[in-house]
Amino acid sequence: MLGLLVAAAVQAEPYDVPDVGMDSRTARIQAKVESLYERGDYARAHFIYLNELAPAGDKYAQYMAGYMYLIGLGVEENPVLASAWYRLAAERGTPEFLSVRDKLLSGMSDEQLLRSDEAYLALRENYSDLVIVLQEYEEDLAELHGRVTGSRLSNSSGIVTIVDPRTGATISLDDYRRRIETRLRSHLDFISKKIGGEPLRTELSADELADLRRRISEYLKVVDDR
Repeated sequence: MLGLLVAAAVQAEPYDVPDVGMDSRTARIQAKVESLYERGDYARAHFIYLNELAPAGDKYAQYMAGYMYLIGLGVEENPVLASAWYRLAAERGTPEFLSVRDKLLSGMSDEQLLRSDEAYLALRENYSDLVIVLQEYEEDLAELHGRVTGSRLSNSSGIVTIVDPRTGATISLDDYRRRIETRLRSHLDFISKKIGGEPLRTELSADELADLRRRISEYLKVVDDR
């Protein structure tokens, strides 16, 4: 079964990307959808791939959304939309995803390719790594500034601790701050590498964030994979 065979491809991505959207909840959803697929409940499986995992940056889910559109598995057959999802799944350069993307695109007419471009750009605007990484950067920045907080506790030693909302683990507040700052730096380094320009400082102002959103939006409007 082609879709499940490609799952191993996501274990090693050719370019470094922060761990976007990957947490214990995501792992549970991944296990659930694979079970649904194996049982033949394709409509529910496609819904989850499309609406829960693909928006979180899960490249295998993005591929599977396209694969199921391609053959009409649990959804109406739509090769053009399938190609758009394949193109999104291949944005990290994973060889297996590049191969299926290129094979599908090579068999399309000029008119189909234009429609694929339009669908691909629309998907990029919402589900590309750049969009998801920036969203997680903004969420972490808000957390660092105290607008979004976890449950703060105090242990017997008097050290202030916090429940990490990503993992559920209890850690010191200082360690939690350091984790957030590391993620902020990682996310901005990734964005700078992708869109170019000078390195960005770790804590962006509102105006700097607005400018970064604009630059990312302009970058994502250009078809860059054919």
